[in-house]
Order: sequence, then structure tokens, then C-alpha cells
Amino acid sequence: MRARSSQVEALRGTETETTAFSPTVLALCWCCFVTLHTFCLLYFASVAWFYWHLAGTSLDRWLFTYSLGLGPEFDRIIAAAHACVGGIHFGYLLWMVMWSLKERQLVFAVYDVFVKADAHEAKKQFGSSITDFVRGILAKIVIVGVDGPYFDVILLGREIVEAALQTQQAYRMSLLLPRAELNRCYSALLVLNCWATALVETAFHENATKRRFFAIVCDCTLDLVTSVGVSVVLISIYFPDYDFRINDFPERKWYEDVWLVHAISEFKVLLVTSLGDLIMRMIYALSMLINMNNMKKLLSTTSSTTGTNLKVNHRVAAVVPLTRIMADVHLAFKLPSKLEMVIASVQRLSRLLFSAWGIVVLVLHLYAESIPGILQCGMQIKPWFNSKPSCSLLLLDCYGSNFVGNEDEITAQWSSVDPDTVACLVVRHCPNLEVSDKLTEFSGLKILKFYNSTITNWSKRAAISQVHHPNLIMLFLVRVNMTNGELPAGLNGDNFPRTLRDIECCNTNLHTLPEDFDLKWPQSASMYLEACNFTEVPPSLARLRPFDLSLAYNPISHLPATLFEGGIVYLHIGGTSVSELPENVNDVLPLVQLRVDNTDVAFFWNWIDPMVDHKAAVLSIIPYTVVASHTPYCQELQRIYQGEQTNFAALYHKDQSLILSNASTENWSILKNAVSCDEWPKTWYPIHFEDVYSGIK
Repeated sequence: MRARSSQVEALRGTETETTAFSPTVLALCWCCFVTLHTFCLLYFASVAWFYWHLAGTSLDRWLFTYSLGLGPEFDRIIAAAHACVGGIHFGYLLWMVMWSLKERQLVFAVYDVFVKADAHEAKKQFGSSITDFVRGILAKIVIVGVDGPYFDVILLGREIVEAALQTQQAYRMSLLLPRAELNRCYSALLVLNCWATALVETAFHENATKRRFFAIVCDCTLDLVTSVGVSVVLISIYFPDYDFRINDFPERKWYEDVWLVHAISEFKVLLVTSLGDLIMRMIYALSMLINMNNMKKLLSTTSSTTGTNLKVNHRVAAVVPLTRIMADVHLAFKLPSKLEMVIASVQRLSRLLFSAWGIVVLVLHLYAESIPGILQCGMQIKPWFNSKPSCSLLLLDCYGSNFVGNEDEITAQWSSVDPDTVACLVVRHCPNLEVSDKLTEFSGLKILKFYNSTITNWSKRAAISQVHHPNLIMLFLVRVNMTNGELPAGLNGDNFPRTLRDIECCNTNLHTLPEDFDLKWPQSASMYLEACNFTEVPPSLARLRPFDLSLAYNPISHLPATLFEGGIVYLHIGGTSVSELPENVNDVLPLVQLRVDNTDVAFFWNWIDPMVDHKAAVLSIIPYTVVASHTPYCQELQRIYQGEQTNFAALYHKDQSLILSNASTENWSILKNAVSCDEWPKTWYPIHFEDVYSGIK
């Protein structure tokens, strides 16, 4: 008994560690925890709400187009995961506030509320066997918990793993984020965290409570920035552009080169792009919660001892427990002297390791920052290991560079950058464009745009293909002239990129497509051939079966029935010379919207009635089945609404639509929901915005 009493008294000598924090510091820490839980609750709840309502919006379609998400089927899984984390923060917040009000003192966690009974009380209530069982459980908790003898070793292992993951995140951000300030801040925080680990080990070597507390603070800070901070900064950047009425950004933003490349890169950091990404986000979030819980445990012990005149026999100590049970546990698990020496050596090694780690990250970042930029780079990134200028958006402006666009000039311009980093390539104002075979080196290319140029030579050597451009998503040809009005060889290769989902041609001289066009170009893509010179619908285009098709403002007077039967979902034939739709069309249901505005269409056949009936199942972003503004049909419909006539005056046809030809007042609600006679943009491609954005300044 005397030996045990002396051992307990020795343990009591460590109580100065538990009184290391003043009441003012404790109050400040309590306020910080409440603020942090509130902030994280709002963030994770907002993310959960966003993903819960994402499915079925036009934003979800844009994200799918650019491969920036897992798809609609995973949206609510992601929402549920974030809601769970937000719920944990809400539980901690509620606990701290309610128990603090009840106890009339600052309560950090359960350690402030449930007092562990001493050995005598436990034995009295449950018997010696129960006491031994409880002591055994407590022993297992103590040796791995924040107040256990092995916590420093466990913390070191965790810090190494987290530092490796956060270093990988810093490298990923250097590849993706063009905003230099964000990369600098994160890299600086990572370096400071590495060095802080070494400094904390040195400064508080003799004080386990403070050493562990400040080490956890450093880890928690970087976890917070990684899991929440970077995302919040990016949200604050994009929030002003977001339109909550349509749950999307304005459509023109998706055609703004700089904004789009920013979004493609930064949404990979902001949004969940894979199941692995979701798991890593949850790991960071839960790691932050564990760190916060450990800090609370240390502070709870401190607040308990300072608030009760150090009645240590009824409280849990931060590092060395002072109840009889805890004292016995620590005596039972007292570290052998050799193991203590090993742990001390490991701690010294960790100081050297993290100091060197921070230096390596700093050197890599400074080296990347030292790479100079180039004039034609519209958006520069700073990957750590690249020795050439890296450019997400490569902009070739023949007018601004004072050349015509021959192959040698193009090659010289494109050779000055690292081709693997180019995500978007834009060519403007080239009167004699000869596409260089350097184009085949841009393996990471996602967007290819030509504006206000004349393509005189685009050979098969420079063709876009699945081999050289496996990530190409979008192709734009705007105000472009091509030789003989035909696709150049570079756009008619045998191995066209299978990832190409959006091909948009607007105001070109294109008037024909190859007969085997449907065998080369991808099916189920978006295809806009607007304001071109087509006089008929190419048979290969009808066989291609695009997801949405626009032939607006082409001099086409006849439409084949196969065009409507090919599985097209959205069809725009406005501004053409069409006066009547084909009479016999089978299986039109995949079509959910038909635009015939600015044509001479005066009536509709009955094959359109299933589309009107099916409107209830259409996405909310499609408010009308038929857009018929500035047509004879809408002119009559407006007169009917105004009471100037009671029926459609157009000649009645046998198989005419029963729904859209019914002018009775009982049918007006259906007509108003199905047919739009309002003004709509003439083309799907925002040509007027493009002219302002990309025109010669």
C-alpha cells in the first residue's frame, strides 16, 4: 500500500500539466469550437442540400458533359454522406451549448459531464469482477487515447499519413488550380504544418499536454482547410454567378473560355468526382472531428481541475489519469525504459523528418513558381515537376500576334508550352489557318475552338483522334470557313474521339457531310449545325442519332421522317424554310422538345400528341414541348387567346393533331403549357455573346 501511495503521489506531481491553460484561454477555445462546429454544420448541410436537389437540373447535365461528377444516380448518396458529417457537428454543437447552460460552466465534451467513479465506488456497486472488467476496458482505451502513453507514437504515424495525403493534394492543386494565390496559401500552410510539428516537439518536449494539444491543433487546421476551407473559397468565387431560379449558371458562362477552363479545373477540387474522392473527403472530415475531440478531452481535463481546486481524485487527467483506476492502469502499462528511449529517438527523428519534408515542399513550389509565363497562355498553371511553361488555356490570336496562321507560325507558337497540360485550345482571327501536326501532342485536350478563321489546310497528320485526344469533349467551329464547304481531313479521321459529346458549328460555310459520317463521329452527342449552308438533311446525320440536334437557320425546306425517329431528344429547326412537318412519323416519344420558331409551320400532325401527353415526365428545365414563336400557328393561337377568332383557320388535315388543333377554352391550359409563342434566342449557340467576347478588340 505504501508503494502504491508513493506512486500515486508521484503521479499527482504531474498535475501542473493539467493546469497549463488559463480560464481565459479555455473560454476562447470553447468559443472557437462552437464557431467551428457551426461553420462546418452550415458547410456540410449546404453541400448535402446542393447534391440532393442537383439531379434533373441543367447544371447536372453540364457536369456530366464535362465528366465533373459521378452522375445523377450518386447525387443523393453524396448528399447523405455530407448530411451525416453535418449531423455529427450538430450533435457536438448541441451538446456543448446545452450542457454548458445546464452546468453553468463551459462544457467541452462528455468528459466534463460524466465523472468516472473511483475504484472503491465501482467495487461497492458492482463487485470486484465488474471493477476488474471496467479497469481492463479503461486500460485499453487509455493506451491508445490522447491521454495514453502510446499516443505520441500513434500521432506520429497519423501525421506521416496525413502529410503524405495533403502533399498529394497540394500537387493535385498545382496541376488543376490556375489561381496562384490559392496554391500559394495551401502550400505555405502545408510547409508551416510540417515545421510546426517539429517546433511543437521541441518547444513542449517536457509538457505532454501542451505538446499533444498544439500538435493536434496543427493537424486539425490543415484538415479543416483541406476538407472545407478550399471548397469554401471556391464557392465564394462562383456563388455570385449562380442563378438559383434555374439552379445553374447562366448559359453564356459555359461558353466563356476563361470561366469554363477555371470551372473544369476547379470543380474537380470543389465537387465529388469519384467514389475514391468521396471516401477521401470523408476521411479528412472525420479526421478533423477526431482531432477536435482529442483537443476537447485535453481541455476538458484542464477545465475540470481548474474549476474544482484540483480535486484530482474525481476527475480524469489529460495525460496521466489521477483516479485510482487510471493510476492503476498507468502503473500497469508503465513504459519500459528501453521503449521510452525508442520513443524519444522516434520523436527526434520525426522532428528531422517533418523539417526536411517542409523544405522539400517549399523547394518544389518555389521551383514551379520560377517557370516564366508566355504571352499566348490565357491561363497558366504551376505543376511542381514541369520545366516548361504549363498552360490550361492556350490562346492563338493571329490578329494579335500579327501573322496569318501558316503551319510554321502555328508550330512555333504551340511548341513553347508543355502540351500535356493544355485543356483548352482556342484559335482566333486566322485568315489562312494551316493546322500544325503539333495538335496531336495535346493529349489532355478537352475543348477545341476555332473562331473567325479560314481553315485552308487540316491534314490527317494533324487529325483529332482517340489515340491522341482521348479526353476531347467539345469542338466548336464558329464563323469558320472551310475549303469547298466540306469537313477537312483532320475532322474526318477513322478513329474519332469517343469522348466527344458536343460538336457545335455556327455561321460556317459547311453544306455537306461525308456519307460515312455516322460511322466515324460519336452517337448520342450534341450536334449544332446552325446558320450553315445545308439545303437538305444529310442522310448520315439522321443515322447518327444525336442526343440534341440543331439545324437552325439553314436553307432547308424538307425534313425526312427518319430525323424524328432516330432517338433525338431535343430538335431545333427554327429559321429554316420548312412550312410543313413530315406526316408519317413513328415512335417519336424520345423527342421532348421541338423548335419550329421563325418558320411557316401552320399546323402539327397527330404524332406530336404523345409528346404533349408525355410532358409531365420531362425535366423541369424544359418548360414547353413546342416552341413556335413567329409562325402562322402562333399568330392564330394569339388571336384565339385574345378572342378574335374561335378556331384555327388553317386547312384541316385528316391526321392533324387533336390536342394542338383544339381551340376550345377548356383546352387553353394544355396549349399554354405545351406551346411557347414567346421570343427565344435564335440559335442554341450564343453567337452574339461570342462575337462580343472573342471579337477583335
